[in-house]
Amino acid sequence: MISEITGEVLYDRIRRHSLLLRVDSVCYEVLVPSGIASRLRASGENERKNPVTFYTIYYIDGAVGGGHLTPKLVGFLDPLDREFFEAFTTVPGVGFTRALKCLVRPMSEIALAIERGDRAFLEELPFVGAKTAERIVTELRGKMTKFALARSVEPLSVEKESVAELKEEVLAVLEQLQYSRAEGRRIVEEIFARHKGIRSTEEFLRLVFEKRQERSADAPAEAKP
Repeated sequence: MISEITGEVLYDRIRRHSLLLRVDSVCYEVLVPSGIASRLRASGENERKNPVTFYTIYYIDGAVGGGHLTPKLVGFLDPLDREFFEAFTTVPGVGFTRALKCLVRPMSEIALAIERGDRAFLEELPFVGAKTAERIVTELRGKMTKFALARSVEPLSVEKESVAELKEEVLAVLEQLQYSRAEGRRIVEEIFARHKGIRSTEEFLRLVFEKRQERSADAPAEAKP
């Protein structure tokens, strides 16, 4: 069980819901709520020199007997956030992946809504429908008082990534694919200029692939000897 881990965040490898943390000579992938990823990405140069501690949950992803099982780490900057997340994910149907994406309101507000039985508030969270909201209230009401009293002002997750954050993320992916930083920036700016509605790294990479396919189709065929 890994409950706490401290190391150097690789800031150029931060994704919307994950990051790499170097501890001595080992790099760990840590899943994080998008709000934490956004805050770390926006941190100043002096802050980036300091090691970062994550309070973690270690779990195995995948159905038992259903094939590949993958060990994963979810990390938080505050142990109370971790405790809330652990409680929230005890609700049937609310897995780790969904929880990482749906906590877009401050923890104290969500906890207060649960204690009040405010299903309408919960249904406004991404990926939470009427049945899930009902289960959340049924399972957790009476257990959220401590979290409702917390002075949390920032949500764990954010609904939308800023364009600047998305550009940095896709640029990092292009560098992993062996594009130079200059070439990557040119591609990023060119595609974002033509497609202003891009909302995800996957959508961007699909457009890069389509662009390469177009260029291959337009290239003159080599003369046969």
